[in-house]
Formats: sequence, C-alpha cells, structure tokens
Amino acid sequence: MDAQQKRLQRQRRRAEGFKPLELWLPSDMIEKIDSMKNDQIASRDAVIMALLQDTLTSTRPSASKEQLMLL
Repeated sequence: MDAQQKRLQRQRRRAEGFKPLELWLPSDMIEKIDSMKNDQIASRDAVIMALLQDTLTSTRPSASKEQLMLL
C-alpha cells in the first residue's frame, strides 16, 4: 500500500470513529491470527476486533469499585 492509499485509509477509519493502535506481537501469534481469517473476517484488524469484542462484552462481576479503576 503506497503512502497516499494509507493516508486515505487512515482518514476513512478516523471518520468511521476508529482510533489507531500500534501492537507488536510475536510472529507465531500473528500466524495464529492470520489462520483465524475466513469468509466473514478477512483481515487481521477484523480478527483482533472480533476477539476483543468477545472478551470485552463478557460481563464479570467486580469485587469492588476500585477494581474498575485504572491506577
């Protein structure tokens, strides 16, 4: 992807409400993520987003309000 295409893609994603996140992972983990791609999920971004959505939407009871706060 050339610089112009990348710039346009970033602008489009920001307009859609997305924010960039740089993530460095070991190559074996990248291979696992790539193996999870299918007809409905065609990119690494989509696989990672699906994994995070599944994880973040599962409700877990917290023992206290302090557990919810980031320190």
